[in-house]
Amino acid sequence: MYKTIPVRARFTQEEQAFWVDQCEHANSLINCAIYYTKQTHYSKLEQQGNAFTTYWRGDELCYGWKTYKCHTTYPELDKVLKENPHYKAMAAQSAQQTLKTVGESIGSYNGLVNLYYRGEVDRPSLPRYRKKGGLAAVTFPRQALTYKEGCFYPSISRETKPHLITDIALHLPEFIDSDWVKEVTIRPNYGELWIDWVIDDGKEAIAHNPNLDYSQAWSFDHGGTNWLTGVSTRGKSLIIDGRKLKATNQGYCRLVAKYKQGKSDFYWDSNLDRVQRKRNSQMRDAVNKAARFIVNQCLNDRVGNLVVGWNEGQKSGSNMGKRNNQNFVVIPTKRLIERLKQLCPEYGIQLTITEEAYTSKASYLDGDTLYKHGEKPAGWKPSGQRVKRGLYRTASGWLINSDANGAANIARKVTTQLGLDLAELGRGALILPQRIDLFKGLSKSYREVRFVLSESIN
Repeated sequence: MYKTIPVRARFTQEEQAFWVDQCEHANSLINCAIYYTKQTHYSKLEQQGNAFTTYWRGDELCYGWKTYKCHTTYPELDKVLKENPHYKAMAAQSAQQTLKTVGESIGSYNGLVNLYYRGEVDRPSLPRYRKKGGLAAVTFPRQALTYKEGCFYPSISRETKPHLITDIALHLPEFIDSDWVKEVTIRPNYGELWIDWVIDDGKEAIAHNPNLDYSQAWSFDHGGTNWLTGVSTRGKSLIIDGRKLKATNQGYCRLVAKYKQGKSDFYWDSNLDRVQRKRNSQMRDAVNKAARFIVNQCLNDRVGNLVVGWNEGQKSGSNMGKRNNQNFVVIPTKRLIERLKQLCPEYGIQLTITEEAYTSKASYLDGDTLYKHGEKPAGWKPSGQRVKRGLYRTASGWLINSDANGAANIARKVTTQLGLDLAELGRGALILPQRIDLFKGLSKSYREVRFVLSESIN
């Protein structure tokens, strides 16, 4: 399985200067490719005649180029720009990888043109120019790397090599085998350089794990203060605390507001780089810890299914007020789902993402019907109700945790689809879930699986 491992680069001053120069050339090469693409595209439109059109943008009548597919391809860009000074300043294969990114952007634009004429998206535009003097990622495929004594030495262009005063090496992390490396990318990240190691460790996705019971599942409902509330068909429940994430985001917003006070909306400096890097690292750490904890919980309970409730676009369309949006929208639940999509196949866990419409309103214990979004009949009312924050009263008068009720309903939505057994998921699991603090309340033992996988899986 292919994986990308980001590592913060620790270069000497000479190496730092070299990589900054390469990233600047990559940035300029992208702009040259976009310039050629646009000029060629507009020239062909002019030759066709009637190349312009009038159209409405909001309440304003605009006049501009007609929207047609762009026929510039990567091979054409590579052929035309071979003599470009920025191309020559980079290793040939690295420059080719840079031009491929422009070719992929053009392909995406062409796909949007099709959708535009179907009325599914707004008017698309060709790739835009990057900021002059900025930095862009530099990528080396395995063929352009030479391994020697624990380091990878990238290819360097003939024009750049005579000016070097030191060897340029990329030190391989100890936990990565040199045979695994397939590609290396050096990319800018808020004032720093990072190295992305793309590896293939030889592991294959497991379709069926004989140690897991696929009639059992862990189901999770996401929120703010209670970031993730999970219930298990084995009668367990837990809450992954989100208060640390909320506090982190609030502190981040206060610092950004402090540094940008009296400045324009587009103001940015090194202090804001530092604040953004710290916040991103904290969010990435939380996502990785939560994903590992959830996967290990499934393995330790021998549960073969993992169900997560998620409505696409629910955060982009959120309108809960400034404070609530700040506490809910910025919580990286979508990134957690993407991380689970990477981890679950390694262990044979089946991950199911389902819409969660009406799961918080309906009563699990009373068996209320669960409708999809927009399909609720007029006059439908749930059997129970949320009496106050975090507390749900069923039709029988039982008080249960409202988030646990939502997580149980999420599992009930896919019961038939996955063949789940909900016999053990009763009132006892919904009353008082165990609260988990990923940052303080867990030792490193949560990273370990308590039972040994069979040799056939290893």
